Amino acid sequence: MVAARHAPAPWHHLGVDLVARLREASHRELERSPVVLAYLFGSVATGRAREGSDVDVAVVLEPSLPPERYLKLSLELARRLSAASGVGGIEVVVLNDAPLPLRGRAVSERVVLFSRDEPFRVRFESRVLREFLDFQIHAAPMDLELLRATAEGRR
Repeated sequence: MVAARHAPAPWHHLGVDLVARLREASHRELERSPVVLAYLFGSVATGRAREGSDVDVAVVLEPSLPPERYLKLSLELARRLSAASGVGGIEVVVLNDAPLPLRGRAVSERVVLFSRDEPFRVRFESRVLREFLDFQIHAAPMDLELLRATAEGRR
């Protein structure tokens, strides 16, 4: 997982047009980039943001792009999206190699900012949500056992 952050101005001064600004900037800045999908997720997407909250943007990159380019590209994307939208505190994460819990959260909370390929987007979201739900079914009992063991002093 790779994350990058750029913060020239706090997002909370922009009001309700934040998503519109991000969508417009995403379409302008990502059209000629290796980004296939871009989502807003996290506290801003779910309406739980507070002053100082990051603006979390998740991207899916073209599969042919080598992972060693992810960090540099995420930094560049954060900078470009921030400059184009006037929104500060943008953090870009690349979902291609992200852990399943992060991919699942991003897709579960998603506000689509950019999609170059709608059939791909639907397949990607369906696959991630299916895998994430399967993971949660198996993870919940393990989490419960870990809590019990901790409470009983076995951990």
